[in-house]
Amino acid sequence: MDIDLNKVLRNVVKTGTVFIGSKQTIKAVDNQKAKVVILSSNCPKDIEDRIAGKVPLINYPGIGIELGTTCDKPFSIAAMAVIEPGESDIMAVKAQ
Repeated sequence: MDIDLNKVLRNVVKTGTVFIGSKQTIKAVDNQKAKVVILSSNCPKDIEDRIAGKVPLINYPGIGIELGTTCDKPFSIAAMAVIEPGESDIMAVKAQ
């Protein structure tokens, strides 16, 4: 079964709890609230390094502006943390 990542992300933003932005994502990971983190393809390496190994990562294939558009936000998103998945299948997406 192929999972449409864009559809899953839209669903998690609508029905779940997410923290958007690098600072909030790092804080959620450090406080052990994040269940999974989504990183855009152009997320700064230092942000990825601070998160890697602490929580499952999903690498979004597009750049931050595309991730923002997918999540129905008028801004670029480098990183976002999923706190509660809501009705989405985000936890079924293969983390890398």
